[in-house]
Amino acid sequence: MKRTFLALELPSQLKIQFSNIIRELQSSFPKSVKWVDAENLHITLQFIGDTQENDISDLSEYFKEIFAEVPVLKFSNPEIQIIPGRNPRLIWIEMTTENKDIFKAAKKIKNKLHQMDYIPDKKSLRFHATLGRIKKRLPDFFISQILSKKISVLDFEVSEAAFYESILRPEGPVYYEIEKYGLGKNV
Repeated sequence: MKRTFLALELPSQLKIQFSNIIRELQSSFPKSVKWVDAENLHITLQFIGDTQENDISDLSEYFKEIFAEVPVLKFSNPEIQIIPGRNPRLIWIEMTTENKDIFKAAKKIKNKLHQMDYIPDKKSLRFHATLGRIKKRLPDFFISQILSKKISVLDFEVSEAAFYESILRPEGPVYYEIEKYGLGKNV
């Protein structure tokens, strides 16, 4: 079994900006939050979880077909958020897209996973890149400091998706790329 997920790949200039934000915040409160390593930054599309090794090649081929039909995605309005409201557990950057094809693709992927007896994540699709996981309550002034961070890139494009294996280690997860897919190959 491999623990897997699908992600949209962030452009390198955005990864650099997000990792700079993490570094700034980490220097203020390094112990309260488990910060994401820069190389692990991505937009989660679908967490799959424990995946039979003999299903991986079939899934990968299916994902290749699906992503070939999705044009390059345009995202806008990246904004830092702390969620959920009362008892925050995540710091992430949420962004929006008007592209309906990615929502259709996500639905097809969920249906395929269900057909193969996997239980897809039931949460509605929110495009985000996780910056950190909150381990203990944050002081209000730190929450204000986080939310005041501005992102200089307002619009960006995503041209690749990837199928990853995630291995959990005490120091944090390690991601291994199973396959990478160019978006819009058949568009």
